[in-house]
Amino acid sequence: MTAIQTRPSLSDLRPNGRHLFVVAFDAAMLWLIWQLVQDGSYPLAAILVVPVVMITISFSVARLYAYRWLSIGLCLTVLFVLYPVLYTFYLSTTSTAQGHILTQQQAVAALERTLYVPEDGQSYSWAAYQGEDGSYALWLTDDQGATFVARIGADTSAGVPGEAGIGAADESGLPTTLDGARRLERRELFGLLDTLSAMTFGTPPSEIKITSLSSAATTQPRYAYDAAQDTVTDRQTGLTFRPENGTFVAETGEELRPGFFTDVGTRNFSRFLSSAALRGPLLSIILWNFTYAILSVLLSFALGLFIAVLFDNLPGKKIIRMLLIIPYPIPALVSILIWRNLLNPDFGALVKLQEALFGSAPGWLTDPTATRIAIIVINVWLSYPYFYIVSSGALQAIPSEMLDAAAVDGANVWQKFSRITLPLLLLIVGPLLVASFAFTFNNFNLIFVFNQGNPPIAGSPIPAGHTDILISFVYRLGFNTSQADYGLAAAISIVLFVFVALITFFQFRYTRILEDRV
Repeated sequence: MTAIQTRPSLSDLRPNGRHLFVVAFDAAMLWLIWQLVQDGSYPLAAILVVPVVMITISFSVARLYAYRWLSIGLCLTVLFVLYPVLYTFYLSTTSTAQGHILTQQQAVAALERTLYVPEDGQSYSWAAYQGEDGSYALWLTDDQGATFVARIGADTSAGVPGEAGIGAADESGLPTTLDGARRLERRELFGLLDTLSAMTFGTPPSEIKITSLSSAATTQPRYAYDAAQDTVTDRQTGLTFRPENGTFVAETGEELRPGFFTDVGTRNFSRFLSSAALRGPLLSIILWNFTYAILSVLLSFALGLFIAVLFDNLPGKKIIRMLLIIPYPIPALVSILIWRNLLNPDFGALVKLQEALFGSAPGWLTDPTATRIAIIVINVWLSYPYFYIVSSGALQAIPSEMLDAAAVDGANVWQKFSRITLPLLLLIVGPLLVASFAFTFNNFNLIFVFNQGNPPIAGSPIPAGHTDILISFVYRLGFNTSQADYGLAAAISIVLFVFVALITFFQFRYTRILEDRV
């Protein structure tokens, strides 16, 4: 038999839709990666290569086409989970801090945008015009009486009132309109002076900026960067600046801002582990962090389990459960703020009640010990409904036959609970206790919203509070001070991450040992 020859249909000759998608996606991503490389954002540029490769392969190779949606999920995981961890580690090896948050390329670009008025620059008097689209233009008059029109991004041109596009002059000698734009009154200029002063009219090298309410002048870029010598020259003063530790510095000691971050290796980790200034409050913070996490988890679990056992067989159990889990659906932020108001020393309802009953009340927001107790109580209030729900469900999974057999053998209530119920319960909720400890150990919201880690530690060389935990201390160090040090904060975050990971690992090892014993 002869094979039947079929002519390809028009649809077979068209480009495959997914191939067009891949080409468009790759083109857009490669353009973005190139722009990031140009700006010196190498970590983000490097990580974006992973989605490009994964999407390209999964959508192009026929055998892997079934994994195309999985590849998109993996790409999102890489970008939003893995990349923050890797970037934090990268940041910890740099000198990134206040005034040093840009790459060198970005810092140079910012310096090159700085303008100044040269000594031989031309001065003008000016009037501003605003179009219906919100654009601005200037009518300039120099010392010799010559008039010019200056627009943003356009060459300055000579202008005469009455010419095409330029309205006739009024009694002040200024055009009434300029290309349809109305002239701004002097009273309007007071409110717009800052906006107009930030604008640059004309084109390089002779750009025009407004210098006061009555004058404007030609400006030029103040700083010139020499890529071959890696230096910046100040055209106004003639000084040459060279990069030193993320700052352009002249021989006179003068520095330029903004600076840029540089690689410092493990210096931030060394500072964290060896600095006497950090060791002072750090030991207190670590001890409180463990105390806060351990007591919060144990008390919350104990209270939740106690309530679950106590109300297990009472009439109206459903209504009781509904009332007991009220703290759980309420947003934690709202609960924390309510507790803060209840314990406020000036108008807090609980404080007024304590003063009425006992004559005085602890300083719940000012005394270190009282504030720590308040934080643990609030965290127990927020957490016990979770453990109550978990414990109630776990108790139902314990075989009643084992308890009945223990009762036959003469075991009392406490023996049945301590020898049978609790060990079996820990098998079920053990991993949840580990996860709860890890969450509480880094529970920034409660610490910051309730009292921002205060009261402050007296005499501490760096900002730190008695109720600060490690994560809130890192936040203070990296974002909440005038001398924010992001590199050091990132290094502490990495140490904290490893620390919690090790604790979690050993806790899980303990739960496995517990499983083997039961």
